[in-house]
Amino acid sequence: MIFNQPKDNNLQTTTVWIEIKVAVPVSWADAVANYLMEQGANGIAEENQVTSAGIASADRNIILNAYFKKDASILCRITAIRNYLTSLSTLTGTTKFELITNEIEDQDWNAQWKSFFQPIKVTQRIVIKPSWTNYWKRADEIIIELDPGMAFGTGTHPSTRLCLKAIEEIADKIDEHNKHALLDVGTGSGILAIAAALLGIPHVVGIDIDYQAVACAKNNAKKNNVSGKIILSDMPLHTVNGLFSIIVANILPQTLIDLKKDLINHLAPCGYLILSGILKEKAMEVTEAFAGDISFNKETEDEGWSCLVFNRS
Repeated sequence: MIFNQPKDNNLQTTTVWIEIKVAVPVSWADAVANYLMEQGANGIAEENQVTSAGIASADRNIILNAYFKKDASILCRITAIRNYLTSLSTLTGTTKFELITNEIEDQDWNAQWKSFFQPIKVTQRIVIKPSWTNYWKRADEIIIELDPGMAFGTGTHPSTRLCLKAIEEIADKIDEHNKHALLDVGTGSGILAIAAALLGIPHVVGIDIDYQAVACAKNNAKKNNVSGKIILSDMPLHTVNGLFSIIVANILPQTLIDLKKDLINHLAPCGYLILSGILKEKAMEVTEAFAGDISFNKETEDEGWSCLVFNRS
């Protein structure tokens, strides 16, 4: 998912913006976000609840808020977006989407955009906060400072929350001798790798085939003072050396299945494999694909998304 900051750093106060809010099934989210960016959106934020504007966020629906400059082409862009969503609805046979537009003044732009990203307590100990907010830290809490960027993973998405909870639970459960290394496959923003380092896992590796995501993750690791504890790279999984006591992969279900052999081959004895990015209806398919080669531990759910935990004997 794209969470993008405003492209223009020196906006003029006379600029007027159009906010386009669309409620779509979660399975459309990546495709729709990418299309909105192609249509010229200067920023996109994801919302998971009913808004004051009146778009209902039904089960397994999300709201994407996209921001466009109001210019001569805006009506054409809105029409193109509506036509694109209609085509998706026809192709998938999914219930209809919702789309509304609002006009906002330029001076409200940054405040409106930033209002979607407030401190979030995602586990018993992990709190994620943007750099522009203050948060009074409890003694036992771990603070991850993370600003939305081009890479997936700001802690707001259910699959990211599920992975963070699983990492925290496993890191607390296994003894220090076995808690030696974690591999984050498809690291995105680096949030899971950063959390692992802050939870005390001494050796953390994060990989992503998108070099822009790796650059984003490195920047986030530096902000959180864990650059020296994490190796971040765009190397493919099969080229990674070593075994890991915890492997986490928050990516598409079919990609998880395609990577099954390499994921299991990199898992240390008694290690844990955490898989997410999986809609609930796809969980059984992924479970069955892995169950013959590794022991199923448990499944957790959040807003229609599943996280599967396996362990190696």
